Amino acid sequence: MQKKFLCVLMVLLLAMSFVACQRGPQPFREGDQIVLRAGHTVPVDHPYQHGLEFLDRLLNERTNGSLRLEIFPNAQLGGERALFEGAQMGTVDIALGATAPLANFDPAFLVFDLPYLFDSREHAYRVLDGDFGQQKFDGLERFGMVGLAYWEAGFFPIINTRGTMNNLAEASGWNIRVMENEMFMAWITAMGSNPVPMAFGEVFTALQTGIVDGASVSISSIHASGMFTVARYLDLIDAIYSPLPLVISQITWNRLPVSYQAILRQAAIEARDFQRDLITRAEMEYLERMAAAGTVIRQFTPEERRVWQDTVQANVWPNFIGSRVSQADVDAIAGYR
Repeated sequence: MQKKFLCVLMVLLLAMSFVACQRGPQPFREGDQIVLRAGHTVPVDHPYQHGLEFLDRLLNERTNGSLRLEIFPNAQLGGERALFEGAQMGTVDIALGATAPLANFDPAFLVFDLPYLFDSREHAYRVLDGDFGQQKFDGLERFGMVGLAYWEAGFFPIINTRGTMNNLAEASGWNIRVMENEMFMAWITAMGSNPVPMAFGEVFTALQTGIVDGASVSISSIHASGMFTVARYLDLIDAIYSPLPLVISQITWNRLPVSYQAILRQAAIEARDFQRDLITRAEMEYLERMAAAGTVIRQFTPEERRVWQDTVQANVWPNFIGSRVSQADVDAIAGYR
């Protein structure tokens, strides 16, 4: 009799478990203790981390401690592509990463990777914070993500072990690391160099051991990772401006109360402004520190930059615009100048 009762009980428990799985994750309610897992790929002393910590403080204050972030730096939850995949599946709540890996999910984000697309940070902000940027975020919902705000990695220089690049010919034949993105690879090829797609976590060792001669990485990441200790030449060519979308899993988003969704959206925008200001000021400090440590920093004049820009645009843009990137998008971005 007891054995029969246990069998019935097990069947009931399995049935209840099946029903629960069919229903999916249950909605949160106001007052619930909600901790969202937020991931990025760089060290804890990086502006990405400080921006997420600021966001956490805002959420804590505005929900009386009910909505918080648990932040995972240093690619603990995976590289940027893995973070976006996690957001799709709901295993990562909030992902902070560049548009290059995000374009692997939504090709509409490929436009942001065109070299020499933006004239300045201010130009980029007008594009990203306006209707154009929001339209791109709206399209993300088809891929299981909700865009919150565009933070930034800034303009990408090239750090290298070979010497100062005074012109394009001096970079001929170099092996230069780029993010795993076909447009970045085309940009390096147009310079006469050999693109080497590589995850960020591998770059320091690759520079140190000579696997690559140089790397396209943000100033803040160069400083935080210590790359300047193994590669002494830094060229501020400003070819790539990297927006940094902050996205939340649509699975997580749909579980949040509407009031918390509103709080999170507003807090993400305020944290965006904090992070942008922080990274802009930090870059100046980082350049000063690197120069003091012996890094040779090459600043290009507008005329010198124009030579690089004309060459790269002529050799890269026609390969993507009209096929992979909308001409209308490029024209719209130009209209924000």
